[in-house]
Amino acid sequence: MVRLWLVVVVAAVAFTVYAVIDCATMPRPRIRSLRRGLWIALIIILPVLGAVLWFLLGRAPAAPERVARYRGPEDDPDFLGEQAPERPRTDKDQDDVTLRDLEDQFHDTDDDGRSDR
Repeated sequence: MVRLWLVVVVAAVAFTVYAVIDCATMPRPRIRSLRRGLWIALIIILPVLGAVLWFLLGRAPAAPERVARYRGPEDDPDFLGEQAPERPRTDKDQDDVTLRDLEDQFHDTDDDGRSDR
């Protein structure tokens, strides 16, 4: 029974320390309801309850990252086909060409490993 209480106390202390560090390093725009100092005091005075309140009420959700998307068909290079301006070749383009060449060589060989040529 003592081991169980020891595990519970260690978990509560770890959770409280994590909440204090999270609150102290959180950017100001993401802190809601109270000021940072009051949140830290609340977490320390009410260890587990204060930490739970911090995670439920004190933290504002992170803004979703913007993902680059096509806005219209004219922004999609596949839509433009041959009319698309030539873009510089990248390492990925070169890797794709090399992979295609290797696949062609693989398909040209028999099951015995001999070439059709």
